[in-house]
Amino acid sequence: MKRFKRILFLVIVVALVYGVYTANKMLPIATSYVAKEVSSGIFISDRPVDSLLENDVNFNVMKYVGVEVDEDEKSVTANIFGMFKRKAIYRGALGCCLTDGYSVDELKKQSFSKPQFNTIPLNTDIDTIKDEIDFDILKSAIDSVFINEERTRAVVVLYKNRLIAERYADGFSKETALLGWSMNKSIVNTMVGVLVKKQMVDIKENNLFDEWSGDKRKSITLNDLMHMSSGLEWNEGYGGVSDVTRMLYTTGDASGYAINKPLQYEPDTKWYYSSGTTNIISRFVRNRIADDKMYHNLPYNEIFKKIGANSFYYEADASGTFVASSFGYATARDWAKFGMLYYNDGVANGERILPEGWVDYTTTAANASEGKYGAQFWLNKNKAMWDAPDDTYCCLGHNGQIVAVVPSKDLVIVRLGLSLKKDFDKGEFISDVVKAVK
Repeated sequence: MKRFKRILFLVIVVALVYGVYTANKMLPIATSYVAKEVSSGIFISDRPVDSLLENDVNFNVMKYVGVEVDEDEKSVTANIFGMFKRKAIYRGALGCCLTDGYSVDELKKQSFSKPQFNTIPLNTDIDTIKDEIDFDILKSAIDSVFINEERTRAVVVLYKNRLIAERYADGFSKETALLGWSMNKSIVNTMVGVLVKKQMVDIKENNLFDEWSGDKRKSITLNDLMHMSSGLEWNEGYGGVSDVTRMLYTTGDASGYAINKPLQYEPDTKWYYSSGTTNIISRFVRNRIADDKMYHNLPYNEIFKKIGANSFYYEADASGTFVASSFGYATARDWAKFGMLYYNDGVANGERILPEGWVDYTTTAANASEGKYGAQFWLNKNKAMWDAPDDTYCCLGHNGQIVAVVPSKDLVIVRLGLSLKKDFDKGEFISDVVKAVK
């Protein structure tokens, strides 16, 4: 009996220690997540705080997190039962970031106003192509993803560069900028493409960082990073404490965290999804430009302005580097314009933005990806992902975000939402929309 009590006592002690350890690791991530999501939701998407708390962060442990909004400071502080306080602050065109050991004054100094430019409206004249689309099938496809369980917030469909369908959930509109999550990875692809066109970078170059110069990591090429085949150690798990959650929510320098990971495989021998890889590219671009004003303006002046998409916010962390893996907002129409840039082979409004051949490079499968991934875009080579056209390629993001380009059907398809309880069936939706093309 005494032995049993001792064992029981030890089990309780171990459970308590493990519980405290886990809480100290996970709860700061939870409060960081809430602070960042709510701040961007308020100051970028212009959504009511009550809606954000009720819908966007009302799951798992996040539902127990409280927030304090400071409209004057433009900040949100989150805590759980008064503990694990984390603050996020809005900095103009750089969006919102967690303070992560930086002072508010330091972060405010990074702030700059978005470059002013006009939006370019989408072409809504469908008279010449209306007989090529079965609008009943298209409506049915869109209706199917607005059921409650899917939690779709916006859908936009373009055919031959014309807006042929658009729908929004209650509380959202064509003016609502929405989080793209990992769709933002494809924007860094575009930034690199712009620099390639300017002959400022070569995708084959290696020895990319001083931190890598003394070991085998110096052999990693920019192309390896673009293809997520760097060989760097990485854990992309979202269920708890992992490399990706540490990078996004416990450090003010996402790219610095990723750059310091050790080599696990020979470069270009193994493909695996890594948000860290994308943030490393973002840091590489920043280093190569070597002028923070030019770096921060690059996506606005060289991409968003030229495609006429003025709702974009590409968010940077506390260190000032774009969190290219995850944090960027735009309206559904402007996400569609981004997809249209690739559909039109890198040309927008009569101007070539990306070098000739860049879209072909982007949609060439990475070695070992089995046809499902190119250069920061998902592919469907030989139906590697879905039962949709083989030439489909996509920007994809957490909770079911999609910008799909289907060249053989002249389609760009956008879906934004917050699928939590069920993984949104992206392939089925793409296939259903494709069926509307006669």
